[in-house]
Amino acid sequence: MKKIFTILTLLFVLQSYAQSYYKNLFDEKHYDTSLGNSESPDQAEFSWGVPAHMEALVLMYEKTHDPKYAKNLIRCIGNVIDRRDDLRGQVPGLSQIFDYRHVSGAAWSTNRYNVNANSGDPYSHLVHSANITYPMAKFAAIVKNDSSIQNILYQSGGRYNNMTFKNIADDLKQKIKETLLYHKDQWFTEYNSNPNDSIGYYKERDSLNVNSNPPIKYKGVIAPFNMQSSMGRVLVQMYRATDDQSYLKQLNKIANFLKLNTSVNNNLGSYTWIYWNHFYLRDDISHAGLTVSFPYECYKYSIKNNYNDSLYTSLDMERYVKTFTKDIYQGPLAINDAVNYNGLKWNIKYSTINNFPTDVNTKYDAYVSYMWLYLSAEYDKKIYQIIADLQAAKNYYDHINVEGSALTLALLANYENFIVPVNTYHLWGEDSDWRGVAKGNFDDDDDDEFVKIRNYDGFIGTLEPYGKSFNTVTNSIAYGGTYNWKGLGAGDFFGDNKSEIIALSDHADFNKNGFYIFKIENNQIVEHSKFTGFGTDSNWVGITAGNFISGGKDDFVAVRNYNKEVRVYKFNSTDPELVYFNQLNLPANSKIKAVAAGDLDGVGKDEIVLLVDADDYMQNGVYVYSIDDNGVMTLIDKSIGFGAASDWKGLAVGNLDGDGADEIIAHRNFDGDYKVFKMKESNGVKYLDNIGIESFPAAQTQNNVMCFGNFDSSSKNDELVTLRKDGGIVMFSAAKVVKSAPAASKQSDPCKNEIPEVLFSFLNPVHFNK
Repeated sequence: MKKIFTILTLLFVLQSYAQSYYKNLFDEKHYDTSLGNSESPDQAEFSWGVPAHMEALVLMYEKTHDPKYAKNLIRCIGNVIDRRDDLRGQVPGLSQIFDYRHVSGAAWSTNRYNVNANSGDPYSHLVHSANITYPMAKFAAIVKNDSSIQNILYQSGGRYNNMTFKNIADDLKQKIKETLLYHKDQWFTEYNSNPNDSIGYYKERDSLNVNSNPPIKYKGVIAPFNMQSSMGRVLVQMYRATDDQSYLKQLNKIANFLKLNTSVNNNLGSYTWIYWNHFYLRDDISHAGLTVSFPYECYKYSIKNNYNDSLYTSLDMERYVKTFTKDIYQGPLAINDAVNYNGLKWNIKYSTINNFPTDVNTKYDAYVSYMWLYLSAEYDKKIYQIIADLQAAKNYYDHINVEGSALTLALLANYENFIVPVNTYHLWGEDSDWRGVAKGNFDDDDDDEFVKIRNYDGFIGTLEPYGKSFNTVTNSIAYGGTYNWKGLGAGDFFGDNKSEIIALSDHADFNKNGFYIFKIENNQIVEHSKFTGFGTDSNWVGITAGNFISGGKDDFVAVRNYNKEVRVYKFNSTDPELVYFNQLNLPANSKIKAVAAGDLDGVGKDEIVLLVDADDYMQNGVYVYSIDDNGVMTLIDKSIGFGAASDWKGLAVGNLDGDGADEIIAHRNFDGDYKVFKMKESNGVKYLDNIGIESFPAAQTQNNVMCFGNFDSSSKNDELVTLRKDGGIVMFSAAKVVKSAPAASKQSDPCKNEIPEVLFSFLNPVHFNK
């Protein structure tokens, strides 16, 4: 009874369910229920598409242990096994398939990849068998290693209806053994003087006699490295599922073979290799990602070599990650096409290849993310945001249907951390020199919009998310590029229930140095007034609006490094009025780098947040102040101890998780990290807690300016808008927190699916095991 009460209480209190952004998208695309062509009569579907969907489902089940993914996975697996060459005859309307040798075996043959495509007798490709059996082997390993799920009864139809997970896993292991046996004649071993260092690899089939000539181009050739890896990771999972030492011995030989053909790029600290050792061919992003997948699995599951040492170490993972982040990745939206190869360069921002415009039919590479995303779990999580950034760019998703890949979405969901890019526009120029962005309501609906300003020409414009990009909200103005703009604020300053805009200028002419106030009239941004006359040595930092002074209207603070001042203003009618200026007790050699405001404790009044760079690391960090109705600021807490070279830049305060209290995101140029802080309380004392980091390449976030806003009023959480040095505008979202509980939470029997101890959300990215 206590459990029921606890569950119902949680449901009542939460009234929302925070989930992964990409998990939601995965389900919205019905990949959680779709059979993914696993019932297709076309054997070519089983080469890549169907295995990718099964791999996506096993990933989602491994991450969430939500039974719906397991049920759909088992149905798909059952359909696929039913369509194996030698078993198809058991399905009404289908008949066995015999390969070019007149053998109907434990594989999925097709003539799609013959020398003469779609003609001649079928051939069963090793890599296709590996793709198909890998999700089966992984599911069997999950079941074997989790006794709590072994007796779950599957009752959703198909081959495995009314069988327990354990019995299904046992049958899968047998079926996979049959497929491995089918390809056994393609396995070769080269023994060294020390048997522990022997190498092993698979070859394509050769002509055994004139009547069995393989219909492929490279007969008898050692298969490419990505194909060795594809089978290698099947062996990893079979070893986990069975503890059979024969699998361990074989995968060790494959690892020795791959290592023999992999070298270190000492300049980058990365690994380098080619496609195969038959003749020189670069390993493109797609195939190289599959090549890396086997070493990753060996590392993840602590596979040992013949000397009982780790077969692959953290150093190996570091080098593979750098292959992507240092070798392939060239900068924001710019990548090379292959490992250790700069002959084919893609620029997604401008939609060029080798600096030449692409046509509408150009495909960059549909599989940029597939296997490389696995590496985002190890050593360097920046790889996640590199790939997410590429895929969210219009010039990428216009060429590639990102959301059409279940596996891509599953990988993004599995390794999602805090925030993911959801809206982008990259066509602004690198010279924009963005100086400010602020949320506001400029069109009288329930959603926030944002206003931005760039220093290049003083361009001020308003935008709102639309589809995957943005729409203009009002007409824009270009105020001039000589003002040295230092930030924007927006709020209901006049008490008229709509937002006005305030821009801060650090002009060399004191008559133009100060605040410029704009309002929206007839969908136009028009100057209302200005408040200038400040000294040219002000060294303004920025400006932000918020609810600081009681009275029902928004107020603003302006920060300058002259005397380390935070000046607090309210509006007297429509004119700014100084309430108080706070001279902060900060070291003389320190600099305030950014200012933002938000309701950090959820009580309805905003606090002020500053980023401070100081040579003394004990003064370098994030400072939070309360403010009273007299404009007097009091330090609540600070998170310090960051390096003197932090070079803090971007700062935003908003409600990431929909819990009613805002969080802080602070960005520094030093390493590209977004550090996330939350105000907490213990024994009546409020303090800042550093709750996590979102890692980006430094070049991707350099000099970003940012703000939060509730751009979708149907959700409780805010989104993060960033203006980039390369001119792009990117809006990030965390898990959407809807304003009503999902249907699954309203079931009649709350014990049937009890609330997990750790929600699958961005603030709790931990895998839950039961």
